[in-house]
Amino acid sequence: MKINNKVQAGRFLAIVVVGALLPFGAALAQSQPGFDQREAERQKKALEEQRKAREASEGQQQFGDKVSYADVLKDPDNVDLNFRYAKSQIADGNVRGAAGTLERILLVTPDLPQIRLTYAIVLYRLDNIDEAEREFNRLKKLKMAASLRAEIDRFLAAIKQRRQKTKYRVQFSAGVKRDSNVNAAPRSGRILAAGLEFAPIGRGQKQKDYAILGIIAADVRQDLGKQSRDEIFAGVSYYHNEQFAIDPQDLQSGGANFGLKLPFENFVFTPKFTYTNLRLSREKFFSGYAAELRFDRSKVIPAWGIAGHFLVRGTRENFHQISETTTGLQRTGFRWEWEMGLNKQINPQHRLEGAAKFTRKLPQSFAPNDYRGYKIGLRHSWALGEGQFILSSASYEAKLYKQEDPAVTPFQVRHDNLVRLSVTYGAPLGTMLDRLSLGKEGNVYYDALKDITWTITGELTEQGSNIRNFSYANRRAQMMFSRTWNF
Repeated sequence: MKINNKVQAGRFLAIVVVGALLPFGAALAQSQPGFDQREAERQKKALEEQRKAREASEGQQQFGDKVSYADVLKDPDNVDLNFRYAKSQIADGNVRGAAGTLERILLVTPDLPQIRLTYAIVLYRLDNIDEAEREFNRLKKLKMAASLRAEIDRFLAAIKQRRQKTKYRVQFSAGVKRDSNVNAAPRSGRILAAGLEFAPIGRGQKQKDYAILGIIAADVRQDLGKQSRDEIFAGVSYYHNEQFAIDPQDLQSGGANFGLKLPFENFVFTPKFTYTNLRLSREKFFSGYAAELRFDRSKVIPAWGIAGHFLVRGTRENFHQISETTTGLQRTGFRWEWEMGLNKQINPQHRLEGAAKFTRKLPQSFAPNDYRGYKIGLRHSWALGEGQFILSSASYEAKLYKQEDPAVTPFQVRHDNLVRLSVTYGAPLGTMLDRLSLGKEGNVYYDALKDITWTITGELTEQGSNIRNFSYANRRAQMMFSRTWNF
């Protein structure tokens, strides 16, 4: 009898221990928001924004002191003063006015290469492609510095590509990043499991790590030959994140998309379909199918020069159980997103964008993962000239869950608040080589390096939560080298 009592007591103790460890393991798996399928999407979007920022900065000049029309009236025959006035108009965003000023200068002095180059660039920005091409070709007949001739060739190549009905683009980026808390471990150093408090062990503790990143994306656009300039487009991409030490955070993501761009009189309508497949720690973790409808309007508030967009996206999210996290299946379901944004080109150097997004997550079976998300974001783009740029962004997101998760705590319904701040500086390596006096004349590798964009990014992520498992901070430093080929 005593033996049986001991056996039963042992069995009871084992059940208690296992019962305690099971929710602990579940809580540990769920306390790592670093398992986010949207990390690859964020990196790809950042690469595209950096490409656009460099293109906006190409050909930008440092204009110096502003010159007013009143200054010109005091000395109307001063060519240098009139040219500075034209550049002041460009800096203020009055590109059409600058074209008129430059035309007046060229009537008197038609063979000044720098002024005619500026005039040709202004025509290009006004989308007057035929006249811009004539001006660039006329410029090529004049004597000028090699740097000006290279600038002309770049614009002529861009004009040629814009006239193509089929356009191809390939982007490649590679670099390194460092995260101070790669696994998003809780800042308190404690977690809850079934309402009980534990100290995380092993990979549940805060870990910093470096990673090598690689992104390659290719897309094709076909003009459908209509006067409205309708387009059909398709693209593929691959993202690779290889951690130095924390292998469970290794991430590989592949995707494909296709859609239509349909301009109408007052807006542009873009339906788009996307497929994404993601592997975490070398195992298939996520696959998603998304359909998106986007509307862009260039004159939301015409008097202020404000444009805007609206989009709705629905995604079928399929998560899979892998060795590193056994709770993936609980996140399977649908995600719906509605976004509205406004943007303003303040002047040729500065662009400001703001957006508000509402997200509805509808899990297929596990109710505690059902939430509503509210996000607002602001982004500023600063074109510094010569391809250099600064991108800065700030966003705030709140997630309000509908039901408590008993594996974490049966007493609280989860509410998260996430703040993310980011600053990126980018510049063509050619510009940096020129500044270091290592330009074309002194560097045999100049031609291979000049079109590569170097970027360095600092990012701060702070998430607060009423449940300690999900309150964390991460600081990231990232450096990338990128190249774009247009065909």
